[in-house]
Amino acid sequence: DTRVRGWFLLDSYLPTFFLTGAYLLCIWLGNKFMKNRPPFSLRAHLIVYNLGITLLSLYMLIELILATWEGGYNLQCQNLHSAGEADIRVAKVLWWYYFSKVIEFMDTIFFVLRKKTSQITFLHVYHHATMFNIWWCVLNWIPCGQSFFGPTLNSFIHVLMYSYYGLSVIPSMRKYLWWKKYLTQAQLIQFLLTIVHTLSAAVKPCGFPFGCLMFQSSYMATLVILFINFYIK
Repeated sequence: DTRVRGWFLLDSYLPTFFLTGAYLLCIWLGNKFMKNRPPFSLRAHLIVYNLGITLLSLYMLIELILATWEGGYNLQCQNLHSAGEADIRVAKVLWWYYFSKVIEFMDTIFFVLRKKTSQITFLHVYHHATMFNIWWCVLNWIPCGQSFFGPTLNSFIHVLMYSYYGLSVIPSMRKYLWWKKYLTQAQLIQFLLTIVHTLSAAVKPCGFPFGCLMFQSSYMATLVILFINFYIK
């Protein structure tokens, strides 16, 4: 999409590819490094990090709602070019959404440094690694229109999730975190709603690329399967 040419990290896939490789390498080498060492506490780091992601997610949620409202986005199906400046506004927020995925690699690095190896599951690594790469593609080819819905829901979920993570580091706050047990349920609902929204544009098309809709639905289906397995366990 010519509208995103020159945007940071988008013109070449190599930075995204190498950052993903570095992420996977850090997990492998980090676990080796920490094997015979005591875990780090990192309480202050976790509070600041999780607060930062919470605020970024809140910004993206609010800005996506305002931008799509301004552009008169159609909830059932929205193409890539009819909303003018509002499409650019949506694309700018979705760039932050893409960039947030590399920031969120730190979730796993903190698990490694705190020796929370049980948290570093296939689901966790698969989700983090694939989202960053998929959203590079989204920003290059379909950076607005129908692409807005999943990130809007996900930003809302991340406000709940990262605020919980940040507050749970403070022992005196743990008894107030009533929403912990609903987080995985909320994530599953998010994925199912995104699949329904994506397929609605295939049932009643508006010019949004059909292949992208099918890929999105298929990817979300893998997350549903993996998250249901996690939820049952």
